[in-house]
Parts: sequence; C-alpha cells; structure tokens
Amino acid sequence: MLNNKQKDHYYRNILLDDFGIEGQEKLLSSHVLVIGSGGLGTPSLIYLTSIGVGHITIIDDDKVSLSNLPRQILYSSEDINKPKGEVSKRKLESLNPDVKINFIQDRLTENNALEIIKGHDIVLEVTDNFETKFLVNDICKKLNIPFVIAGVSDYQGQITTCIPNKSKDFKSLFSTLPSSDKTLVEGVYPLSAGVIANIATSEVIKYLLGIDSLLLDKMMVVDLKKNDFKVINFPNL
Repeated sequence: MLNNKQKDHYYRNILLDDFGIEGQEKLLSSHVLVIGSGGLGTPSLIYLTSIGVGHITIIDDDKVSLSNLPRQILYSSEDINKPKGEVSKRKLESLNPDVKINFIQDRLTENNALEIIKGHDIVLEVTDNFETKFLVNDICKKLNIPFVIAGVSDYQGQITTCIPNKSKDFKSLFSTLPSSDKTLVEGVYPLSAGVIANIATSEVIKYLLGIDSLLLDKMMVVDLKKNDFKVINFPNL
C-alpha cells in the first residue's frame, strides 16, 4: 500500500487513467533488468527510477569516459573512469529512495545470461551490438520473459517489443541475420538517443501496467534529422 508520502510523490502518475494507486503499486513491486547503461540506458534508467519501478537491475561492464557525456546524461565529468553501474546506483537511489538498484559489473554472456535474466518481469536491452540483442532474444524466449530491444546510430533509432508465445521475436525481423559482433553505434546524435530511450522505456511501463498498445510484431523507426517516425511490420516468415 502506498503511504501518504508516496501518494504525494506519485500524484501526477496516479491521476492517469491507466495508473491509479493500483498501477503505481504494481510498478513499485516490479522487477526490470536494464542491459546497458550508455546513451539509451541512462535516460531509460532515470525515467524508470523517477516513475517508481521498485526494483531495477543494471548490467554493464564499462566505465565512464569523456566521450560518453554528451548523450549519457546520468554521468558527469567527476564520474570519468568510474564503473557505470556503480555511478548509476548511487545517483538513481538518490533520485528516488523507493527504488532498489542492483548493479552487475559484467558483460552479459552465454555463461551468465540465464542466471541474470531469470526472475525479472521484463528486460530492456539497450546495448550497441547484435551479439547481446540475439542472446537476450534467445534467453528471454527460453524463460518466457518479455523484452524490449532498442538501438541508435547517427540520427536514427529503432524499438521493438517481444512477448514470447504472443509475438514474433527480434530475430524474425531479419531474413538474413547480421553478424553477431556487428556494432550499431558510429556517430550518435545525442537527442536521438534520448528520444529512442524514452519510447523504449514507455514500452516497458506500458507492459507492466497492462496497456496493450505495444510494438508487438513491429518496429518503430525514428529519424530525427528528417523528423520521420514510422512503424514497420515484421515480415511473415
């Protein structure tokens, strides 16, 4: 049950038809895994924490670098060379003490993915490589855990949501799978990262609240340079 302070804290959330007190309580009891705390991960983590998702696990093996700062908005110059997960935990728990942050200073691999992913309500994958996206796809299917996959490069980004046994998976988008070690990121327009991250985070929140307008069997493609937003249906394979 929400206490009086929480009712005040989440007042504007609670006023929304799809939230109410019951919806906010559902968020506070939810467990979300965020894979990657970079250009997409940091805006997502800020909003997941602010909105009141009660349990967030972060996995990232990287440290903060100077070139991260234009788009990885959770970090500042004082954080350079510090582990991203460690910095994220400290700042996010300060942002919202209701939220419990667990960070794993590691890279998701075939050896640890099953153990790390299990037990979460939904997974948000926001790394810059296909290897991790394909791994998340396969493990979440095995565990029957929904997942959102997002990527960004240049001025563009993509988001899709997959629910095992209800929708096609991420791999079904490709008639020929790209090389698993291919990276998505070259140059990145920082605001594209923010927009893509917020749409992906909204997919997570909508799933947790039972809002059915999800990007299932489709991918949203955003190009901020052209102000172009479109939704592409997955191919029938």
